[in-house]
Amino acid sequence: MKKPLVALALFASLGSSTLTLAQLKPLTYLAIESEHLIASYHLGVGFQKTTHLIFPSAVTYVDLGSGSIIAEKAQGAENIVKVKANAAGFAQTNMTVLTSDGKLYSFLVDYEKDPKIINLNLAGVAIGGGASVVQASKAVPRKNTIEATAAEVSSKKRTLRRKVMAKDDMVLGLHGLYTVDDLFYFQLTMRNKSNIGYDIDFLKLTVRDKKLVKRTAIQESELTPRYVYNGQSTAIAGTKQLERVYVVPKFTIPDDKVLIMELFEKGGGRHLSLKITNQDILRARVLPASPATVATQ
Repeated sequence: MKKPLVALALFASLGSSTLTLAQLKPLTYLAIESEHLIASYHLGVGFQKTTHLIFPSAVTYVDLGSGSIIAEKAQGAENIVKVKANAAGFAQTNMTVLTSDGKLYSFLVDYEKDPKIINLNLAGVAIGGGASVVQASKAVPRKNTIEATAAEVSSKKRTLRRKVMAKDDMVLGLHGLYTVDDLFYFQLTMRNKSNIGYDIDFLKLTVRDKKLVKRTAIQESELTPRYVYNGQSTAIAGTKQLERVYVVPKFTIPDDKVLIMELFEKGGGRHLSLKITNQDILRARVLPASPATVATQ
């Protein structure tokens, strides 16, 4: 008879606990007052046009509500973000931008086939007549050395064999990865296997979660190249290829994140995405230090 008594005692104990929880006051929520709210700007973006947002301070963070839009900092400018649609007719989404002065900017973004506003000045200064609103990136030392090193990397033989993405007769491949003077040199090949010319819009470098789960926002951190070798060439004729070298400040990424290289076609849909892991980054080949660097040591 001991077991039934034990079970009865346990049941009584659980019932007592349930009663105690039921007697607790219901959870209360703090009221959201009007002064707590941050208003959002409305932004219309298109698929054929790029919208530029000018901020008063350097941009430190950009979050996109969905993959329906794409955004990146303008090369050579710390306070300008360019945005465009990644697909036509997308449902409304949002974008959040943080700047180095501690301010947060919120945008509700809708698709517009032919957006009328393509340059939005949030810096609070009047522009016109060529007035400058660009906050240039920090001084880049040894520019000539960087260009020479990038040219040297572009002529090297392929050292990576499995970092290739092929789609719609377009191929994006990472043929080599090198490092020197706290910089990474990504040796990229873009090959057009079709008879239709390919116009490059831009290539975006972002660090994001390795396994994206369903959620309302994609957390990603964008990398801005310090220099792009052969960046002035933006068209790849049919059955031709283009070699580029992207120079990026040295970085590492956690094992649960990856570097995504996304190539976008201007006015088309042949977009390519290449995944680079932290292990790939750590295997970067070391180049000899530049003479200028050695002389200062």
